[in-house]
Amino acid sequence: MSLVKYNPNIQPLFNRFEDIFDIFDAFDPISRPTPSLSGPKTNVENIDGKHIISIATPGIDKDDLKVDIGDGRISISYDQESGDGSNSWIQKSFARSWNLPKNVNIDAISAAYDNGVLRVTVPKNEETVPIARRIEIV
Repeated sequence: MSLVKYNPNIQPLFNRFEDIFDIFDAFDPISRPTPSLSGPKTNVENIDGKHIISIATPGIDKDDLKVDIGDGRISISYDQESGDGSNSWIQKSFARSWNLPKNVNIDAISAAYDNGVLRVTVPKNEETVPIARRIEIV
């Protein structure tokens, strides 16, 4: 057995392995989990005609949470400075974002906050079947 000199420029296999999952973003980008070490627990469900994003945010007032849509992404964030800071046990600042698929109804996205859980509902549009017809040449 021989020793191999450490080279920090070579990325380990597990970093490259994550790139494989980028392929699936084309099919349904909102359902791909993103690793988070310090953010709140998050669950994304793909149910019949909608996506449901649930985030556990106990101890955070619903007025301090922000849900923004822009540039084909939905972002959920909390800034500790916007809270009163009296409770040191609650989640510090965080921000999570997801790419929105093209088949969602952006105008019908809604959010509800109940018992420390933020639920954002992202409804899908009805899938339209392209009409096939022959064009007559004049």
